[in-house]
Amino acid sequence: MTAVAALVFSSSALAQDDPASAPPAPTETTTTTPPPTSQPAPPPPAPEQKPQAEQKNSISGVLYGDKNRNGEQDPGEAVQGEVSVFGGTTRHTTTSAADGTFAFQGLTAGTYWATYKLKDGWVVHHAKAAGDEVVVADGTTTEVAVRAERPYSEQLRATASLDRGNYEYPAYAKIKISLTNTTDRTISAIQARCNRPNLRNTLGNGGPEWHVFNTHGVTLAAGEQYTVTIAERLPEDAVTAGVVTLDCDFAPNVEWITDGPPVHAEAKVSGRFGHTMVFGEDRNADRSIDADEVVSGAKVVLLDLRTGAQVAERTSGSDGKVEFTGLNTGDYRAVLLGSWAFTDDSQQLVRVTAQGSTGTKFLKRAAPASVVATMKFEKPRYESHESVRVDLTITNAGGQTAERVRVHAVFNDVAITAEQWGEFGQEGPGARIPAGESRTYSVTGAIRYFEDGKLTVWASVEHVGMPDRPTGFSAEAEVVQTTGDVSGVVYVDRNHNRQQDPGEAAAETVVEANGGAPYDYFRTTTDADGRYSFENIPSGDYLIGYTLAGGWVVHAESNAPQVRVRPGPPVQVSARAERPYTEVLEAAVVLDKPVYAAGDDVKIAITLSNKAVHEVGNVQAACNRDGNTWPVSAGWGDLREPGVTLGPGETKTITVVEKVPAEPSGVNRVAVHCGFAPWVAANLEDAAIGYDWAGIPGGVGTARGTILYDKNHNYWVDPGEPLQNTGVRLMTDRAYGGIVAETVTDADGSMFFEQVPLGTYWLEIDGPWQFPDPSTAMVEITARGDGFYLLYVEPGPSPVPPGGDSSQGGTRGALAKTGVSVLGLGVVAALLVAFGVGARMIGRRRTT
Repeated sequence: MTAVAALVFSSSALAQDDPASAPPAPTETTTTTPPPTSQPAPPPPAPEQKPQAEQKNSISGVLYGDKNRNGEQDPGEAVQGEVSVFGGTTRHTTTSAADGTFAFQGLTAGTYWATYKLKDGWVVHHAKAAGDEVVVADGTTTEVAVRAERPYSEQLRATASLDRGNYEYPAYAKIKISLTNTTDRTISAIQARCNRPNLRNTLGNGGPEWHVFNTHGVTLAAGEQYTVTIAERLPEDAVTAGVVTLDCDFAPNVEWITDGPPVHAEAKVSGRFGHTMVFGEDRNADRSIDADEVVSGAKVVLLDLRTGAQVAERTSGSDGKVEFTGLNTGDYRAVLLGSWAFTDDSQQLVRVTAQGSTGTKFLKRAAPASVVATMKFEKPRYESHESVRVDLTITNAGGQTAERVRVHAVFNDVAITAEQWGEFGQEGPGARIPAGESRTYSVTGAIRYFEDGKLTVWASVEHVGMPDRPTGFSAEAEVVQTTGDVSGVVYVDRNHNRQQDPGEAAAETVVEANGGAPYDYFRTTTDADGRYSFENIPSGDYLIGYTLAGGWVVHAESNAPQVRVRPGPPVQVSARAERPYTEVLEAAVVLDKPVYAAGDDVKIAITLSNKAVHEVGNVQAACNRDGNTWPVSAGWGDLREPGVTLGPGETKTITVVEKVPAEPSGVNRVAVHCGFAPWVAANLEDAAIGYDWAGIPGGVGTARGTILYDKNHNYWVDPGEPLQNTGVRLMTDRAYGGIVAETVTDADGSMFFEQVPLGTYWLEIDGPWQFPDPSTAMVEITARGDGFYLLYVEPGPSPVPPGGDSSQGGTRGALAKTGVSVLGLGVVAALLVAFGVGARMIGRRRTT
């Protein structure tokens, strides 16, 4: 005899009532249907079969329900039910007797797959999806004992919930799952199987956030409860569906064991909207698209009408449909790429409303846009001190309008300002050039560098839908080297009368000149009269810097401080040194509220004080610092130009009104970070600084991840590696920052920060752990909320805090290095920062 054991089989188990009795005659049904596609095909039957009377091949078995879970059959555990074995193309079915016994006789030798339908809810948990494997040898009887147990839905209790009933896309759902082992034995390797129907608006799709249920699964001791929180990004299709769902079941070997406890949760989803268009070639001119008129494979992009930026790209399907999702309300321009065009330009307009929108678009065949360009210098020969002019002509030789045409110019050797390129520039919206038309742009600038008497510039042109990388083109001109001289004096204006008086000469001052064409560097020292000179240096623009003793500074007295050296008489330079502006000026910037909403007016009170005994004029503001919201515009009055004048000891307050952007991008705050000085663009390094900020509700995101000590260095989360009950904080600065939010890792080593102000933060972790590389502790919170952080740590020198767990880290009272305590605030601290309410409570700073 041969006895086969596959998870549920035991060769030692016997029929419980009368082990020696012969098995009952089976009730057998034979079919010749092909096997289900989900079952692996068993070996084909033997080519020769014995006559029925001579066959000894059989299966003899018993079914029992393992009520006491001891893994063997005991009295009173017999189970009745239907038993089927499948081999080749034949299925044999019988029913077990009252004592649980069953038999199949006269079988062909080979491999069979057994399945069971049992009474009273008992189930056999198969080791394979196809069923249990039973091998029947020629001339023998295979004995099997089939162990049944209660379904996992009775052994496990599962619950799941979402942290909100409504989400606004894009967002993360915080999923809380609890599993309880209701039995008196351990259940190992419990896994999750979610979204069995493969719907597109569901959660639980097995990303790295679900690693606790992957591979090894969860093991629960008798009576143990396990709770885990998983943060998962909402799928984009949930916006279209208006709802996001979670449907999972839990069991060991969950891919083919489907009787685990199910959970269901759902929430409404709103957010950005969509547009659907249908493409067709209206050949019968009936102003509709018939089934044989749809156009598939047509590629279309959407451009923002305000900025010209491309926001989406799609290709029509076999039904001619193109679906855009995740759009903001507003107007867009649809641009077809390739060999299709709209029958009229009015069809390019796409208007997206809060209810979504649809449109039918009629197409015609057309040659795609094809852009060519030529570039040339105004004249073939220049002297090196001259300004040059470059003319660029762009022609659309194709059949469709070229959209968002922009120039990528490599003009490093000529001082061309970006503003000269206008809409063609890399930061511009791009230009539209209809088929057959040309555009010509001219730019001018000083020569910076040339080689072997040649000046060369390169450029390329790009546009939406261009088939290949842009083709480069160039222009070349001859350059003749010229030289010039500089003669200068440096003096210390102690009486501040703006002229050199006896005794004010700045001797031994280091003078450095950088510039010229080609670029060069020159250095000299003033004589006893404060004089210096540079002779026969290459023509061109130079920045001249001065290093004086005693902290005196030579300030630029215009926003164009360069010295232009040309052939001819020496350029005369008089350098007046004075005290640093940081000793003379004080600046304070205050916003009128700690919190604003999008679109609000913001009043900025700017107070400037002159501590000197002399007048300070032309004080301007430069506020493009650290990504602040507002540049200095015309609304800033004299702070833009010509500048504010402050008398000796005078203080002035200027109020500027700006608006919070309607759609703040990537930040949770508005900020003013400005430098103030005469001719500030040229003297920015010596400016009085003013700073203030306020919160914008809604500008928050999520940080989540798992922290582990990767003992075996396999870059995966293995049992025992996650750091449990370990304090983690988000810091505004790696070395000197304050705490924005804090949490403690759970049993899976998972951290979760929600409602965190957008920005870059550094993680601080309780000892004895440290991050091997400080850069790996950086966390980026963006408006999209993307990113799951798998954070590796290593043992460090930090001592274990009092009361901490020496094996799993510890939790300490969180104190910012500034001394400001936020102990106990947790997520509340993050909320206060995010909404501006806590701006002054937890260390709002102003630089004055």
